[in-house]
Amino acid sequence: MASRRKLVVIGNGMAGARSVEEILARGGGEIFDIAMYGDEPWGNYNRIMLSAVLEGSTDASAILLNPLRWYDEHAIRLHAGVRAERIFRYARTVIGSDGSQEPYDKLIIATGSRPFIPPLDGIALPDGSLKPGIFGFRTLADCQRIAEYAAGKRRVAVIGGGLLGLECARALVKFDVEVLIVHHATHLMNQQIDPQAGAILKSRIEEMGIHVHLGVEVRVILGDERVTGLVFGDGQVMDCEMAVFATGTRPNHEIARSCGLTVERAIVVDDQLRCIDDPNIYAVGECIQHGGRTYGLVAPLWEQAKVLADHITARDPKAAYHGSRIATKLKVAGVELASMGLIEPSGERDEVVQFSEPRKGTYKKVLIRDGHLLGAILLGDIGKAAYLLHAFDSNSPLPEERVNLLFDIGAPPKQVTFEQIPPETQICNCNGITMGALVKCVKAERHTAQEIMALTKAGTACGSCESMVREIVDWANGEAPRDPSSLPGSQGEHELQRKYNTELQALAFYKHQMLDHLNSAMRAYIARQEMMFVGTADRHGHAHNSFRAGPAGFVKVLDEQTLAYPEFHGNGVMSSLGNISENGHVGLMFIDFAGDRIGLHVNGSARIVENDEFQQLLGSRSGNEAALAESANGNSPTPERWVVVSVADAFIHCSKHVPQMRKVEQEVQWGTDDPRAKGGDYFGVASGQK
Repeated sequence: MASRRKLVVIGNGMAGARSVEEILARGGGEIFDIAMYGDEPWGNYNRIMLSAVLEGSTDASAILLNPLRWYDEHAIRLHAGVRAERIFRYARTVIGSDGSQEPYDKLIIATGSRPFIPPLDGIALPDGSLKPGIFGFRTLADCQRIAEYAAGKRRVAVIGGGLLGLECARALVKFDVEVLIVHHATHLMNQQIDPQAGAILKSRIEEMGIHVHLGVEVRVILGDERVTGLVFGDGQVMDCEMAVFATGTRPNHEIARSCGLTVERAIVVDDQLRCIDDPNIYAVGECIQHGGRTYGLVAPLWEQAKVLADHITARDPKAAYHGSRIATKLKVAGVELASMGLIEPSGERDEVVQFSEPRKGTYKKVLIRDGHLLGAILLGDIGKAAYLLHAFDSNSPLPEERVNLLFDIGAPPKQVTFEQIPPETQICNCNGITMGALVKCVKAERHTAQEIMALTKAGTACGSCESMVREIVDWANGEAPRDPSSLPGSQGEHELQRKYNTELQALAFYKHQMLDHLNSAMRAYIARQEMMFVGTADRHGHAHNSFRAGPAGFVKVLDEQTLAYPEFHGNGVMSSLGNISENGHVGLMFIDFAGDRIGLHVNGSARIVENDEFQQLLGSRSGNEAALAESANGNSPTPERWVVVSVADAFIHCSKHVPQMRKVEQEVQWGTDDPRAKGGDYFGVASGQK
């Protein structure tokens, strides 16, 4: 075998690492001896998830896409924590900040971008360093520094009302500080949405306790030794103890400029992602300029990485990048948003179809020219996002009945089966993974969800599609999906799942969240609860709902298959007991209103026993089970009867925003079955907790 050529990659972020993954997938490990330089001391991680790390809901290790062992496993020399400082083009050598040298035959520059912190008066100390209390928000190290500094502070300002600023502001609320957003434009996210949508988004952000100041320029940072306040362009002074800047980014192109490559706003590349001055040097990601444009979203980076890999490995020497159509579907500070293409009409032939319901936080707008989609905004209700994204990407003709672009009129939408999902449908938005790509992996003998998620990265970024990915893998392996009629949960949930066409997601979610017993986390959860809802029905199916309350532990967990609760007069007891005597099926709901507001739903068959019989039942038990059943007796009066329930199934219920807490305002979130909104793997079911 011929000796391998040397490939050096400057940059170990999402673009650089993804390019290497694509190269390896095309046999690049046998073509190239690969070395990489990365400024940060760890492997590649998902920057999309930094706000989750900052707020503390996700550990830093959980957002690693390529841990350090991955580089060893693929024989890649990673100079972790070492900045590449010089490129000697004629010697074809890269010099690292630690003095290391890596010769190359082919070079990829993937240096990304850095936060733009404007040179305001008072932003720096006399030695030129940033004043304590001034932060960018771009790296894991930034998260750590912000979290440490925010502790004990009273008020924090986030400068910038784009996606990153809103996510940062929402995360900072968790630190029990007053959070302000200061944005220069007259509405939030002005690059992705129009003023009407911006006004609705502003209302949603303010409901979270965040103060929003629009149309405001920061001119001066106050404080001699550290940040104490801001001065706006109109002279208004705002006290604050720290300021996080989310005011855009600037491409890191200095190393390219210093070695004589053409740089305008960023490194100029051709359709093969090669620098226009040197065919042996490629560039990819946020540091490049192609066709006069730069890109800051993830999807274009993935497209670039595929073209680069095809060309550099000669898999497809004619591969070409022709630019990206900008479309995205995401959650902004917990609010669903889809945005694509233009946000305002630009010609007389442009049609606008619009719907707004601010009270419910819903806004929809599509722009059409000559029967094709120019752009769209969906806020709050994004049920039509998949259809519109497909129409936008494929430039397919639109229906004459324009209202069908925004709503499913008449009957609830038909249930979509996996067979009906087109292969090009994007399942994982963060990593650009399609239905066809997942099925192809299964056919290539990658049978488990863990294998396919590790290979494609689908479901490993924000996590909202993980359950869907698992369900698709099971289906592709020949396992029949469950009938939507067997969905657990309340009728209200089912109606919303049908309304927003999320029954497949619900099936995928519950498949990995249901048990036929109570695991240890569920048993401990029940033992903490002081309230329970009881649902029964008579022999004719007429339902009756009531609640029970008592000291923590008033519901006794006898073992993993059995629990019992006491009955006294009142609270609908007689109706409930009467139903149980006719129809033993019972549904119990526990909600931790004082804590995470996560619900646990337990279905089973019930029987009524007198107190004396129940005490004999307890006496027949020994060890840990009896001790658990006897715990938390307190000074409660002696019950007349007990209802003993044999558990049939147990599952997490609804979401953190259960209807009793948030009602109709959160109906979209309630119906979506986003695993994060639903509380994730709260009871450890998917991870196999016993």
